[in-house]
Amino acid sequence: MRLMLSTVNGEPSLLVEVDGNYDPVKFAFRVINGGWDGKFVNGDMTVDGSYDGAVVCRGMTISCDTQSRLHGDYHAVFSNFDNVDYEAPEPEYKKTDFTDFDDDIPF
Repeated sequence: MRLMLSTVNGEPSLLVEVDGNYDPVKFAFRVINGGWDGKFVNGDMTVDGSYDGAVVCRGMTISCDTQSRLHGDYHAVFSNFDNVDYEAPEPEYKKTDFTDFDDDIPF
């Protein structure tokens, strides 16, 4: 499940992936456009994995949890975030997307 985390003034800051059963007060996340993990606790966000160590931002909010607005391309989500009617296109999968898998593994 994806969430948009924003600053106190509502500026979208991070698009993150969380567990589907997350607690909106305290949860772990993975940043969509980077290789970073983080934690959100009562509006304080800590992002691990930067070159200078952990980064802490205070006063963050969950500004959106509507999945139809948040799935798809990272740049499209941010570019269209001001448009409350925006819905990202559904991802399309083709059978050929899965042809690289080796199905010869015995169970």
